[in-house]
Amino acid sequence: MHKWERYCILREDHRIHAYLPETRLLTEETLWQMLSKTDAVILKPAAGSGGAGIILVFSAGDDRFIIQEKLTKQSVNRDDLFSCLTQTILKEFASFVDSSEVNKILSESYLIQHRIAIAEIEQRPFDIRVMVQRKNGSPWKVTGKLAKLAADGYAITNVNLGATILPVETAIQRSSLHTLSQDALLSELDQVALLAVERLQQHYPNIGVIGFDMCFDMQGKLWIIEANFRPDDYIFLELEDKTMYQTIQAYR
Repeated sequence: MHKWERYCILREDHRIHAYLPETRLLTEETLWQMLSKTDAVILKPAAGSGGAGIILVFSAGDDRFIIQEKLTKQSVNRDDLFSCLTQTILKEFASFVDSSEVNKILSESYLIQHRIAIAEIEQRPFDIRVMVQRKNGSPWKVTGKLAKLAADGYAITNVNLGATILPVETAIQRSSLHTLSQDALLSELDQVALLAVERLQQHYPNIGVIGFDMCFDMQGKLWIIEANFRPDDYIFLELEDKTMYQTIQAYR
């Protein structure tokens, strides 16, 4: 299912709208519109998973930008930015794409999202996977939460790129968020995840599990990065305490 569709559904709910980073379909126009508002954006496949194809773009000053894909960084000037990005993204398509089709292909395959200044541990960003499940018509329940700490040098937190799995409580304690109320942060994670799943259920009545990728920014504001309808639960086995993994499996 398309990430853009889910984003639009969530955005229409006034209770959830404030938790969503600005997200658009990627075109040359939306790229510059977003970069006029913020110094950094994330480009992501509309239907991708596992961190594949995610590109970070941020301003380096003096009309230069850095394009980062995994650990590879490329410095380009403003005039070359869009063409360099399209070359990177379209390499998976035919070797030749008519220039008139570029925006159409990009907008159907990629999203552009405001890059959140995610809370960090020793200059490594971390986000939070929140599992929400139900079975046999029972109420939705948060069955597990964990933190994914990006590997050194990475801007994204995917496990297959070397991210470290931590209990959420540990991640909060080790980050700048440790000065905030841990109970309040954990409670907000649950409340917002349950609001979001309630909204998505209206459009996808047969779903029984959603894994939300969420994060706190440097100031402690909560954000929903995306909703995964086929979340991997094996990452919960990385926790020393297997209780949450067992709970998740009980709902399968």
